[in-house]
Amino acid sequence: MDEIDLQILEILKKNARTKNVTIAEKVGLTEGAVRRRIEKMIESGEIVKFTIESSAEFEGIVLIKTELQQIPGVRAKIEKYVDRMFELAGDYDIAALIQAFTIEKLNEKVDKIRKTPGVLDSKTLIKLVD
Repeated sequence: MDEIDLQILEILKKNARTKNVTIAEKVGLTEGAVRRRIEKMIESGEIVKFTIESSAEFEGIVLIKTELQQIPGVRAKIEKYVDRMFELAGDYDIAALIQAFTIEKLNEKVDKIRKTPGVLDSKTLIKLVD
């Protein structure tokens, strides 16, 4: 990975939908050269995925208690409701970050997580201010 690859990555981090032509103009290469560099970074694992950020109005963290052996199963069952998930050490076993455009939709996701088989207890934290 060289300086130009790093420049390309920085551009894509800011906006993953930036057109290769635009990137090429910014880094001084042809569109084809930029495309090949991006493909190479994908193949090597330097670019793992292209993603978007939504302007979801409501965000929360659901802390989840479960049995140790049930952690993988619970994670698999709730992954469709969450944006990010972490295993924790301490009183709770999983932290699930959730987002929604309305408080009602956020609450629906929380309810689905709480009702998931294997979830013994949960605590929900709602973000108030960035």
